[in-house]
Amino acid sequence: MKTLRWTNFALGVWLIIAPFALLYRGIRAALLDDVAVGLLIAAYSLSSALQIEQMTVSNWLVGALGLWALVSPYVLHFSGATVAMRNNVIVGAAVTIVTIWLAANPWRHQHHRVD
Repeated sequence: MKTLRWTNFALGVWLIIAPFALLYRGIRAALLDDVAVGLLIAAYSLSSALQIEQMTVSNWLVGALGLWALVSPYVLHFSGATVAMRNNVIVGAAVTIVTIWLAANPWRHQHHRVD
């Protein structure tokens, strides 16, 4: 289902703009991480959404990036910045869940061709 891949694309775009929309003041690590990870999630999700194949390397990379977004506040030590931390945990969890759903239910996402 391409809708889920487009959902991950939208979540990636949100990560790119979140530091500016949510005003991550003085949290350089969160800003740089969100922009970089958001760009990668958006790019790989777009690549995956535009491909015909049901499961590609792009999907797995998006899942890994979702996990990184989920844990990055703790690894990069910005978990004390509540807004940035909550945003990353929520978006990271959502991207990870969507990717797991895509991997666990490949038959739902196959393209059926009518001749």
